[in-house]
Amino acid sequence: MTWTGATISIDTRSGVPFYRQIINQVLLNIATGRLRPGERLRTVRQLAIDLQVNPNTVSRAYRELEIREVVTTQRGTGTFVAADPGVAKDAAKRREFLEEFCNEFTAEAGKLGFSLAELVEALRDRLCERR
Repeated sequence: MTWTGATISIDTRSGVPFYRQIINQVLLNIATGRLRPGERLRTVRQLAIDLQVNPNTVSRAYRELEIREVVTTQRGTGTFVAADPGVAKDAAKRREFLEEFCNEFTAEAGKLGFSLAELVEALRDRLCERR
């Protein structure tokens, strides 16, 4: 599922609740600039169809993002990235997101049989490529 440069997908084998995967991916897309302040998110119904999940799952994710003040919902017009989502600016939120992301990443990598040394090497390679 793609918005202008943003992607969200569900990994049914990860063991991470679907609503949590949606939250984490929206946060990641905001932090990386793929979703920008004021940008409209897919409707609950459309995202549920795209991801093949229950609409209540998407609604729960959007509700939690709204409680965190990352998105705002305007009745009748949709859900939008907040003018100042604070994802990249709040150190505590960034650290919390990084911890969750690392937990999911290492759990998935472990299921696939990758060692810690392989993960560290791959991450170093990616960092070197970006420089």
